[in-house]
Amino acid sequence: MPTQTAAPPAPPAPVLLESIVARGKVTRRDSRSAIVTTQALDWPGMLVEAGRNDVAGVDDLVGDQHYLSLNLDTAPLKLEVKEPHGFRPFVIPPRSLWISPSASPITLRLNSTLRYLRVSIDPLHLGRLISPSLDEVAPVRLRRTYAVQSPQIANLMLTLREEADSQNAGGLATVEAVTTALGHLLLRHAGIEQPGPVRSHGGLSALAKRRVLELIDAALDARLTVEMLSREVGLSPAHFARAFKESMGRAPHQYLLALRLARARRLLETTPLSLSDIAQRAGFADQAHFTRRFKRAFGTTPGALVRTLH
Repeated sequence: MPTQTAAPPAPPAPVLLESIVARGKVTRRDSRSAIVTTQALDWPGMLVEAGRNDVAGVDDLVGDQHYLSLNLDTAPLKLEVKEPHGFRPFVIPPRSLWISPSASPITLRLNSTLRYLRVSIDPLHLGRLISPSLDEVAPVRLRRTYAVQSPQIANLMLTLREEADSQNAGGLATVEAVTTALGHLLLRHAGIEQPGPVRSHGGLSALAKRRVLELIDAALDARLTVEMLSREVGLSPAHFARAFKESMGRAPHQYLLALRLARARRLLETTPLSLSDIAQRAGFADQAHFTRRFKRAFGTTPGALVRTLH
């Protein structure tokens, strides 16, 4: 009697756009046309996704991160972008990208299933990476720019994709180094005059920040506490909590929860693990705690999501 082989896990859903949307609407063609080949949704301050496009348009979309989209196809991408006097066409040649800044509404239409590589970066996170001093940090401001032809930017984005595909073999230090180089090039191609720096008092030093992020990355499934993290960098728990929020933009427990939810969702979409196993691997106390937090964040339970995927 022939043995039955398990069906391969369903590919992950394209979620980068929805993850950075502050307001507005994303219209997709249908779930069958979406093909995601790469995702990294748990890196600090940024997201990476590659695949085949299924977006048909966006309306009054405002993102809370800068958005870069690299055309990996052999054919040009044609966009219709709404401007004050109607829709205006833009063409993005192969191996070129377009940039949409955070907090800037956009409405566009496209009719393409191109292969894409998308990277989104938090403006303040990028400012911290490229600032010469952690005491003087300002969010990086960009302008909307089309058909940017920069082999350097393309190669850096591809390097981020490779890190995601290898499960970040180089560690977060590699991701931050690549993102720093990318930030300097973005300023050259799409930067606008920056406001005066905002003084940041009491943030983590570069060394302490790197140590904490590496520990979180390595032990996300463990019971990480503020006390444990603060000991690693020689600070009191209260001082560490304030410094962490100053450096990362959110409190330690909020940051850990966001990473754990992202890891859990990725495991749900790419593995056949049970909900209890996923809860454990993502660092939740138990399956019930995982289910409550997941539903609050995504509007559906983990079990319901699994049923839609399979």
